[in-house]
Amino acid sequence: MLYVTISVDTESSDSPLAIKRFDLFAPMVYGQIENSYWGVPKIMELCDHYACKATFFVSVFEYKKYGEDGLSQLCADIKQKGHDVQLHIHPIWDYGKRYMHEYSLQDQIQIVDAGKKLLKKWVAEAPIAHRAGVYGADEDTLKALKENGIPIDSSNFYGNRNCHLSITRNKIVEKHGVIEMPVTVFQRNTCMTFGFTKFTRRRGIVKTDVNWASLDELLEFVKQAKAHNLAIMNFFLHSYSFLKFDPSLNHFLPDTHTAKEFESFLSTVTKDAEIKIITVSEFYDRYCRAPTSFANGSDFVPMFQKNMNLMTAIGGKLKLSARLK
Repeated sequence: MLYVTISVDTESSDSPLAIKRFDLFAPMVYGQIENSYWGVPKIMELCDHYACKATFFVSVFEYKKYGEDGLSQLCADIKQKGHDVQLHIHPIWDYGKRYMHEYSLQDQIQIVDAGKKLLKKWVAEAPIAHRAGVYGADEDTLKALKENGIPIDSSNFYGNRNCHLSITRNKIVEKHGVIEMPVTVFQRNTCMTFGFTKFTRRRGIVKTDVNWASLDELLEFVKQAKAHNLAIMNFFLHSYSFLKFDPSLNHFLPDTHTAKEFESFLSTVTKDAEIKIITVSEFYDRYCRAPTSFANGSDFVPMFQKNMNLMTAIGGKLKLSARLK
């Protein structure tokens, strides 16, 4: 059985521009464009249509800008619809530095404690899982989670330079008394051609994210994961995954193509008897009852080859940069 978690980083970004802008909560969290919503409500709507639930890692310290009422109501809306709320920490919103690994162990313990108390206040229960903003965790982060009684981390992103936690690739592991559910990845080999000339392949590690990978790649990941005994696929989104926006964060449009790709993924995997979509809370319950069923999974990294024509790729980038001008 391959388990799939739909995990959603729920935030308005931690870029300096986002922090300085007056209000990005409505467009980037709720995805509000006029009278429609392409953020958290749309993700829940699509999941509910296919009888599955998502886990929303909520960036709690954004309350410093947007207020507790807005974050509290967001969490209540998610819980009321039967989805999962967990802890997402972008420390820059309250503590000044961007990455958790920039803080001492004692500081991380205090930061996690503060985030845990906020979620407990808003949803009447403590979180059981955490993800560090921009994957900026280290092993002290695990120790801080253990100290605060949070049993799961989901920050390990193999090959990502922001992540100082490199204890696994795609395998569920335990370290410092914390279960690591990694951001799952595959290797993309890109083969560029120009006329009859073939350029050297570029190797890259890609997370299983609807904005990073095509539908074909995500389904190929599933196929290879089942063949190589991977225990879990951590399917990644952001609250703004179904939006197009310019670098100034002034103009937003629905990204209907990405929304349809997500829906197509759900449509396909929910018909597969060898796949089950679960929340992180459901994962923890299953893990506690049968830890070896996850621990015995492999650390295999699927591979996908992408063939591209150089001129087509350049033309695509030009169109992308101009789409909202």
